[in-house]
Amino acid sequence: MSSSDDTTPRHVADIATTQTKLDRTALIGIFGSANAPGALIRLPNGKIARVTVGTTVEGSEVRAIDDSRIMLSRSGRDTVLSLPKG
Repeated sequence: MSSSDDTTPRHVADIATTQTKLDRTALIGIFGSANAPGALIRLPNGKIARVTVGTTVEGSEVRAIDDSRIMLSRSGRDTVLSLPKG
């Protein structure tokens, strides 16, 4: 569908150019099967890591992966990362 006016609406441009702070580890995707799950996480430095249960990343071990979250363990402390809502 084309329009004679190719200008991006102001509200769309504002949303698309909003700066977001990406200074922490975040879960961005889950893949695989129940028997062999995997996940993609974005590290604080912006790199993407592909992980499975037992993988160690940035000093934390991936302990579990389900359909919407992963559990990381570091020095006896567990952290859960969930997929973004939306």
